[in-house]
Amino acid sequence: MWQGDEHMSDPLDRARSISNVDEAARLYAEWAPTYDDDVFSGLGFTGSARIAELLAGVLADTTDPVVDLGCGTGAVGQRLSQLGVTTIDGVDLSPEMISVAARTGAYRHLTVADLNAPPHGSNAAYAASVSAGTFTTGHVGPGAVPELMAWLRPHGIIAWVIATAVWPLFEPVLATIRLDVLNQTIESIRRDAPPEAVMFVARMR
Repeated sequence: MWQGDEHMSDPLDRARSISNVDEAARLYAEWAPTYDDDVFSGLGFTGSARIAELLAGVLADTTDPVVDLGCGTGAVGQRLSQLGVTTIDGVDLSPEMISVAARTGAYRHLTVADLNAPPHGSNAAYAASVSAGTFTTGHVGPGAVPELMAWLRPHGIIAWVIATAVWPLFEPVLATIRLDVLNQTIESIRRDAPPEAVMFVARMR
């Protein structure tokens, strides 16, 4: 649908201007078949691999369960799997994106859910949560953070890419949680682009 560099920014612009869940569901349903080619091959996004590598570097036991928030087509899960992480669950709003992620073979379980209203029943289930491309404009807001943190075991780790555009909203929420920050750097998340996201990795105390 979106062929050529001149068109690839269109779905990206749409993604960053989403205003409600229905818009997000429609966009990602349409985008799922070409998402990986557009985002990773065409636009050169690197944030998914980078945050997976940061998490793998601090995860004490690679058999511990990890949840991939807004897993999309599974890029983070695939990279974690390559790095030896064996137990990965994914959650995403879009069934179409989940279908693509399922084909990677990286995930134990995949769930369709809106992370702005996180499903209950996952409390203290995970040693870590990871996310790339979810904490950005028009996607998952800071109000979801307390429930998502509840999914973690004691001393659980978060490894999240948070867009600089929304970082001022997330920072005060994260400051209310007892965390030891392991990495907090502003980095580029795509080829030949300026720094535009915070790579935030922290462990719960």
